[in-house]
Amino acid sequence: MSGRYEPNIGDCGDEKKPLVETEQTGTVETVKPLPVWRKICFAVGGAPYQTTNTVINFFLSIFLLEVAKIPPGYVSIIFFAEKAWDSITDPTCGYIVHKTDTRFGKYRPWILLSAPFACGSYLCMWYVPDISDVGKFVWYFCFYCGFQMFLSGLHVPYTSMTRKMTITYSQKDQDSATNYRMVSEAFGVLLAVVVEGQLVGKYRKAGDCADNGKTSDDQIENEKGAYILGAVIVVSAYMISAVTVFFGSRDFSSADSDGFFSGAKQVLTFRPYVLLCTSFLFLSLAIAIVQGNLALFCTHTLKMGDDFSNLILVLLVCTIAAMPLWQKCIVKFGKKTTFATGMIFFIPILIVQLYIPEGEVYWFYPVVVIAGISIAVALLLPWSMLTDVIDEFVLKYGKGKEHIFYSFYVFFSKLSIGVGLGISQAVLAFGGYKTGECKQPASVALALQMLVVPGPVLFTLIALVALWAYPINETRRKEIRRQIQELEKTENHSEQADNRFQGSLQPSSTTGDTSVSYIE
Repeated sequence: MSGRYEPNIGDCGDEKKPLVETEQTGTVETVKPLPVWRKICFAVGGAPYQTTNTVINFFLSIFLLEVAKIPPGYVSIIFFAEKAWDSITDPTCGYIVHKTDTRFGKYRPWILLSAPFACGSYLCMWYVPDISDVGKFVWYFCFYCGFQMFLSGLHVPYTSMTRKMTITYSQKDQDSATNYRMVSEAFGVLLAVVVEGQLVGKYRKAGDCADNGKTSDDQIENEKGAYILGAVIVVSAYMISAVTVFFGSRDFSSADSDGFFSGAKQVLTFRPYVLLCTSFLFLSLAIAIVQGNLALFCTHTLKMGDDFSNLILVLLVCTIAAMPLWQKCIVKFGKKTTFATGMIFFIPILIVQLYIPEGEVYWFYPVVVIAGISIAVALLLPWSMLTDVIDEFVLKYGKGKEHIFYSFYVFFSKLSIGVGLGISQAVLAFGGYKTGECKQPASVALALQMLVVPGPVLFTLIALVALWAYPINETRRKEIRRQIQELEKTENHSEQADNRFQGSLQPSSTTGDTSVSYIE
């Protein structure tokens, strides 16, 4: 496998050390497990993606409509066009990573180098320039596209490192590192909602009209300051995470000698991957539409705009709190069954939103609690299930191609967000949304109802159908794990034998002769 030192019999004069950390126990060489502190340093890198995406999902639409005051048609174009850009940049990122081979590894350099550019683009995304609507459209299009591109520069190499953190590809270490990462991502989500939600919630006055029927200039300026302060906090956490991953994790990888495009063809025609991506994409699309419109739905349909920040805080706290529960379900029932159960719970929760009385916020809190429990599945399982797909791929083709798997998986994840927000803006424009107005016509309330219920229900049903056809059930997953463990043992024994053979090629010390002496 890539990243291992292959012994060269001709190197007997300068012995090279294997990259595996080992310890001698008598005559038996055993592999050390990955230290906990390295797993924690690795896990920290999962927070930036979840933090920024959570903020974008919940707040970018209302920021562009209410604060930047861009017409919804322009906003829709920004989100849709950015996904076309992602379709180029994400696979390109995978290709560049595929060709990378440095003294710091294959993945870590990109995590560190892309971070400053991502942070700069993110800050500009939340700044409101004093220019025309067309100028604002160009501004936000450029910096939104730029941020998503540089975010791929972190997340594609970072997620690909899960199988490269240890030279042995230990299944136990992989699972443990993934669990640490899920905890870090949960804290990233919590950071997003606590910081952004409370800052914006303090100053957002949508629905509270001045005498002229519009929000006042002072209210808008306060909101602008809140968004900028939130962005500064987020990018500070982003940089700390990138630096921690670079210096605290390990990367036993080298450039892949196989062709990228032939590997991409294998990956994109691999049935378990196609079905898992389809399920992940449509469930993420359903959640993205609901998240992207929740603020407007609360404000203009349910007349609960002042409670929006508290509602999303409850939603995401319940999401994080539910993760240990779903983890126990995974152990007992398996990943596929648990994933399906979470999606099934999500459907009636979506439908109930049609029957929440206006202004009765206490009716909405139980719905939000159950929704948070269901959404936890989408945060926990798709990335965990991808490691099973890669293991299945390794058994079939002999190599993992992690950079290709994750580059397209990241693209599908971001595609769901962009398409969801783009659809939302198109529907709002059709429904008569008036930019800059704090009170909207009744047609907007109806459009928001149609957005947060029928579409997400349909997309969740499609995700369930794809998951039903997904072939890796719990029985198959355990069989894959058993075969991977046997493969690891075989490779470790082979490598240890090669190292012992390398050590047996010693110059003769008794005669001073420089000829090679073969020791049995």
